[in-house]
Amino acid sequence: MALLTAGGYSQHTTTTMLVQVTPEAYLVPKRIPLHFQVLADGSSVTAQTESITAWVRTLPGKAVRITARPITGLALSWSGTVMRATQGAKAASCTSGMFEAATPGELVSGWSQSGVLTCAVTFTLAEAKTLPVGIYTTTVDLSISP
Repeated sequence: MALLTAGGYSQHTTTTMLVQVTPEAYLVPKRIPLHFQVLADGSSVTAQTESITAWVRTLPGKAVRITARPITGLALSWSGTVMRATQGAKAASCTSGMFEAATPGELVSGWSQSGVLTCAVTFTLAEAKTLPVGIYTTTVDLSISP
């Protein structure tokens, strides 16, 4: 659009900027190897604690989900504790539960705003006293959706 002024023409320009924010998430680790040992003398190792950290930029009103799925059929439970939370992750909780068949476990609840969350999650071999003596291993795959 050109404007006429006393000295001639002057240019007037309008600039528009569009900013699009997309959800983003990082999860460390994405896979956890678990090792348990059942011994006859009762000195078994049936629990393993791991630190899981997630950074999320989410859209308003969207729940953040962190799920875990063991890749074998070992009966496992988990118990989580918040170690660190920033910004919108301060409202989140690290959960506890038992893995049911092929259904992934929800490791976090109440998280709906951008932030960083670190949970200490203890994975426990369920009913270890009924298992034969031996070494039991599995891997837990983790995923996140902002």
